[in-house]
Amino acid sequence: MRALTFCRIWLRPVAVASLLATALAPAHASRLDDIAARDVLRVGGTGDYKPFSYRYADGEFVGMDVELAGELAHSLGVRLQLVPTSWSTLMADLDADKFDVALSGVSVTAERQKQALFSVPYLHDGKTPITRCENVARFQTLAQIDRPEVRLIVNPGGTNERFARARAPHAQLTVYPDNVTIFGQLVDGAADLMITDAIETRLQQRLHPQLCAVHPDAPFDSIDKAILLPRDPALKTYVDHWLRPRLDGGGMQARLDRWLAFPWGLEPLRQAIDQRLLLAQDVARAKWNAKAAIEDLPREEQVIAAAVRQGGPLGLPEAWVRSVFRAQIEASKTVQRALYRRWEAEGIGRFDDAPDLAKTIRPQLDRLTTQLLRSMADNRALLHDGGRRDDVAIAMHALQARTLDPTAADQALAPFLSHP
Repeated sequence: MRALTFCRIWLRPVAVASLLATALAPAHASRLDDIAARDVLRVGGTGDYKPFSYRYADGEFVGMDVELAGELAHSLGVRLQLVPTSWSTLMADLDADKFDVALSGVSVTAERQKQALFSVPYLHDGKTPITRCENVARFQTLAQIDRPEVRLIVNPGGTNERFARARAPHAQLTVYPDNVTIFGQLVDGAADLMITDAIETRLQQRLHPQLCAVHPDAPFDSIDKAILLPRDPALKTYVDHWLRPRLDGGGMQARLDRWLAFPWGLEPLRQAIDQRLLLAQDVARAKWNAKAAIEDLPREEQVIAAAVRQGGPLGLPEAWVRSVFRAQIEASKTVQRALYRRWEAEGIGRFDDAPDLAKTIRPQLDRLTTQLLRSMADNRALLHDGGRRDDVAIAMHALQARTLDPTAADQALAPFLSHP
């Protein structure tokens, strides 16, 4: 373990952690020593559980537990590495030493305690239903849910599936593989209800106005949220010592409330911007084959005018729509120009698999225009709230298209981060 430097003698935070843990726990080689040697704290996260852990398409994580993970790494004086895992593989990944701790809204269960340790709990929660609002009266009790005609849906491998199988064995159970899009199954009527943590139901009813949490203040059971740890008493001692001051004075509840209010509803807007910018590659290939210029001002004005007409009934100001779509077009041209320069330098010929601009690409762009405008209207108050600018920037930043051209990504996002 690297504890001392010369010229000035000081203890790194991770060294202090190790010494503290050693003083308070039985002496043995600790995971803290491994963390210090690596200079990295590896934190497992499922990335599918808002508000705790959500992973964008480009791999970036955001959420309450991601924030906590960063603070824990900082306290140790090491870098943070977020490691993707899943509810089905969580315990196996911990056993395989893929991460040092897991912070992702993990529930404390007897089964998990057989394999691992947990920190002191930082939140209390419980299982409760979420359903379409017109069905709330139908699913107040487990007796109402545990019926053969009830279509119950859960995500695989975690406490939701175990609860459903144990407490509603007669319901029609669907194990749906994606915990991010599962709530769309309820909106579309493909399932009657989901049973999940009350915290998640509170958030999802905000994101999906068609859905209502069923008695989230009186869930069917009581569960604790805690940091999942390997069987290392010294590491647990340190994590508990670090965590306890954050529990004082309602600090963790205030943190949860802040992340519940995070602009998760901007995801459709971010996706529309991202997908539109990614399509710039296909636009460029189609124009390259046609030996067409990148800039087509009359066509650009047609696109903007059409967006203005479509945005009017949604209550969107013309000037704002114009600025947004002008930015999207300029960002697309930035990507296209960079591709043209590269292809010219490489002497690229015709692309055999380039899509048809009129028949294939423009219908996709039209669909994204509708999604973008609808999302602007849905989030208009938030996007105009100067006090939420930092939250908006975090929610919108992670564009997959940023890997194509960071400048283009910044151009596309600019109207949403600077609009008064």
